Amino acid sequence: LLNRVIPIARKVLKWILGIALVLVLLLLLTMEIFDRYLASEKGAAKFYSKVPQELTIKRTDSGVRYLEIGDAAKPALMLIHGAPGSIWDWRAFAMRERVYDRYRLLIVERPGYGATRPKGAEPSIMVQAERLLEVLESETGKTDVMGHSYGAPIAVAMAGVGPEKIGRVIAASGQYDPDNEMTLKVSYVVRFGIFRYLLPRMLWVSNVEKLEHPNAQREAMEMWPKVTHRVELIHGDADSLVPYENSPWVAELLGGPVDMITLPGLDHAIHFTEVEYMVDFALSEVGSPPPPPALES
Repeated sequence: LLNRVIPIARKVLKWILGIALVLVLLLLLTMEIFDRYLASEKGAAKFYSKVPQELTIKRTDSGVRYLEIGDAAKPALMLIHGAPGSIWDWRAFAMRERVYDRYRLLIVERPGYGATRPKGAEPSIMVQAERLLEVLESETGKTDVMGHSYGAPIAVAMAGVGPEKIGRVIAASGQYDPDNEMTLKVSYVVRFGIFRYLLPRMLWVSNVEKLEHPNAQREAMEMWPKVTHRVELIHGDADSLVPYENSPWVAELLGGPVDMITLPGLDHAIHFTEVEYMVDFALSEVGSPPPPPALES
């Protein structure tokens, strides 16, 4: 009986592994197709077609693409995605009509992502901050910035590089400490050049950034004491991707006042899972954050 069962089990296992491989390949292909779709003008406009305000797709002279949504007379709020990420990160946020009572949104595609040019990965936090400040060259007033994950240290760095351009700084689920970071073993496997052509571009760029995080964070550490803006740090204490301790750690280094907001029991992707809270936070007065979201029992 055992001699009959073992060959059948092997065949079943091969089928399962084959199906799993096909599903993974389909997922990667879908991600790449969707990313290319959003990188097109038509795709970006269609994806954001239901936002309750007028949308314009713009580029800086150096090639940073961004969406501008809302009344040109309103002050701007820039939203910065993490890694991987794109303009799709902030669609749910942009759908909340009450945002536009106060703000006009600037939703950027960071260097290396979407339709921003050049296409190559740019792991430096400081260079990313300088490139995104180009979006604000035509702004007459100060712009509030909100960054998530790897976008969080970039938002903070923007306040150090261009303090005259930046108003409020909100940094959510941010990675700052080069010695306290989670890196999956697969990141070291897919770093080789061949995977640049096998993986969706956003995953390849994200992996390049991930492996260079420690160097980028050490470079940015020199900037943190020079940031005199008030910085609001938001972090879930159950973050499974970026250790929560990153935010209290950077709070000790920043040169200006810091508000440390801990979200009990929440994980990393709060800009997806807690959209209402993030909108409420952006619309709240500085120093008076909304109460943390209640966990479902």
